[in-house]
Amino acid sequence: MSDTPIYVSKCSFKNFWQEYRIYADRLEFDTLGGKMTVPFEHVETAATTNSDVADMLKGDLKLKGFRPALKLDWANVVEHVVLDRDDGLLKRLLFSPDDPRAFCEALNSALDAYRAQHPDHAPPA
Repeated sequence: MSDTPIYVSKCSFKNFWQEYRIYADRLEFDTLGGKMTVPFEHVETAATTNSDVADMLKGDLKLKGFRPALKLDWANVVEHVVLDRDDGLLKRLLFSPDDPRAFCEALNSALDAYRAQHPDHAPPA
C-alpha cells in the first residue's frame, strides 16, 4: 500500500475534527471510533450531494435508490460525499471532507488510475 496521501481533508467542526485521506489504492478515515480503511477494490461509486436536511425542506425525501448508510460526521446537514462500496454491513458511507467536490474529484481520479492498473477490480458496468 502507498504511504503518501494524494489528498488530505482538513479537520473542521463539520467533520468532527476527523481526517479523511485518499491514497493511490485506498481511502482512510481517522474517526472518533478509530481508523477505517476502504480499499479501492471495494469502491463502487463516489459522488457529492447537497445537505439532506435542505433537500427535505424542499420536499425531496431522497427515497429513490435508498440504501442504509453509515454517517461519519454532520453529513446530513452539509454538502457531503456519498461512497458506495461492495462489502461491509453498511455499504454506503456519508462523510463531509473540507471541500467535498475537490475530494470527490481527487478520489475519482485516483479510482480511475487504480482501475486502469487493476482492470479486474473495476465495478460491473
